[in-house]
Amino acid sequence: MKDKKVSIRIVFPFVMSVSIAVCIISCMFLFSHYFSGYFQRDTIEKVSKQKKTLAQDLEAEIENINELINSIYYQDIRTYDTATEMFQREMEQRMVRESEVLYSAAIYDADGSSLWHSEKLPDRNKAEVKQEAWFQNAQKNIETIHYGEKKLVQPDKARYVYEISRYIEYVENGNMKSGVLLLEYYTDSIDEVLLHYKSQKSAYCYLLDTNRRLLYHPFEKEIASEMYQEKTVKEAMACKNYKIEEQSGGKWLIERQQIGYTGWNVVLVNSMSSLDFESYNLHYVAWFTLLLVGVILIFLDILLFRSFTDPVYRLLQTMQEFGKGNYDIKAKEEGIGELKNLSAHFNIMADKLQEQMEEIRRNERERQQMEKKLLQSQINPHFLYNTLDSIIWMIRSEEYEGAGKMVSLLAKFFRISLSQGKDMIPLEKELEHASSYLAIQNIRFKDKFEFQIEADPALLKYLCPKLSIQPLLENAIYHGMEGMYEDGEITIRIYDRDGDIGIDVADNGPGMTQETIDHIMHNKVISSKRGSGIGVRNVNERIQLIYGEDYGVTITSELDEGTTATITIPKMEETDDAR
Repeated sequence: MKDKKVSIRIVFPFVMSVSIAVCIISCMFLFSHYFSGYFQRDTIEKVSKQKKTLAQDLEAEIENINELINSIYYQDIRTYDTATEMFQREMEQRMVRESEVLYSAAIYDADGSSLWHSEKLPDRNKAEVKQEAWFQNAQKNIETIHYGEKKLVQPDKARYVYEISRYIEYVENGNMKSGVLLLEYYTDSIDEVLLHYKSQKSAYCYLLDTNRRLLYHPFEKEIASEMYQEKTVKEAMACKNYKIEEQSGGKWLIERQQIGYTGWNVVLVNSMSSLDFESYNLHYVAWFTLLLVGVILIFLDILLFRSFTDPVYRLLQTMQEFGKGNYDIKAKEEGIGELKNLSAHFNIMADKLQEQMEEIRRNERERQQMEKKLLQSQINPHFLYNTLDSIIWMIRSEEYEGAGKMVSLLAKFFRISLSQGKDMIPLEKELEHASSYLAIQNIRFKDKFEFQIEADPALLKYLCPKLSIQPLLENAIYHGMEGMYEDGEITIRIYDRDGDIGIDVADNGPGMTQETIDHIMHNKVISSKRGSGIGVRNVNERIQLIYGEDYGVTITSELDEGTTATITIPKMEETDDAR
């Protein structure tokens, strides 16, 4: 059965390929000639339409020029006496109004003498003027406007003008005379029309004057530098409508159209080589089609095979990513039948598992919050018990003033301790809290020690866990000041510690052994009448619970030198996740 399936896969594509190849080859030989002729006729027709459109646009622009020259003649020259200042002023205003299209203008009498000319046109003697073609043609053809040569007038801007002239009759000192009106008209508007046509070496157009001189050519710069030569001028002027000429190893379609009575001719040149190449390709299209059909058949086989295997492979990759902890990944529900259902059920399972994981994480966060609350609750009763014990002792000793001050300080201490229910408070508030605590203890111990605070003001805006410094001060008082007589010193320092915040509580007491430090840090109760070290351990555990094991409390001590307890926390502001 397997061999049968394999043979069908081989035979069926082969039969289909041969059938298509036979059909295409037959069509190639039957219609190749027809297609070649059709493409050629279609191209000639399209180019002819483009030629007519181009000629119409040029004739429309020529008509605009004619209207301008006739307007100057009938509205200015025929209206005013050329010998008056009114005429001079009117012509100057006309030049200002038409400065975008006119470079200069001049009026000459029948002998070539200048009656008036614009500033940009220099004075010329009448003998020189009479030799100009535009002057002679205007006098010979008094009913038409003569379009002359193209002339460069602004070399820095590469701007050209056409010399346009016509026969005129004017009034001078009351006498009617004849002459010639000359306009130097910018070529920009004509060039803009011609630029709309393609400007490629295989398809372009150019404009000729009556003497077959180039008025426009897209490769004018190359022609001027003798890097290009236009070889189709003779053939273009010889053809009536169009002509297919072989030049430079290829066939060229040449079409010409005369522009009105100007004597100008627009010529369109298009290469026929691309059409021939397209015709030749018809002979090879059958072989290409056979190859294409074979590729398509192979592609269909591969596509059918992969439509079963690819969904399974992608589902396996999704499961592997899910197993690595990427619980947001989803399987694409694709494939046929059961494969699609399998992906859908996997997504359902993943969603339920993710919900369970989220519930576990939520419970863990709640547990950590409860632990923090529990650790903090262990500190407050411990301090309250010791402080109330001190107040009772002072009352029994009839130290009422000191007891009253301690009660006031205790009220301030607990007011800061509440901190509106916040677990994290600025270091500035925590220092104020620690100062209240030290003031209470200093009253109790009757100035047995002095304390000072050295804090970097820039660090006081950062947050710290509430009641972090006070347990360390308690440890310094009960273990550091024991045995001291009026020369005890406790120092609180807050400083930048390699990008984190360091808080030192240092005393000049007798110091501790490493065993004592271990007892304090691991909550192993030591022999003391007033302190147990429970608060220090709680501070350490709270900090590590909030920030991680890289932070916490460390104690260093030397016998007869003193002890320093250091808190290390990261810099965290109100905008950070500090709750």
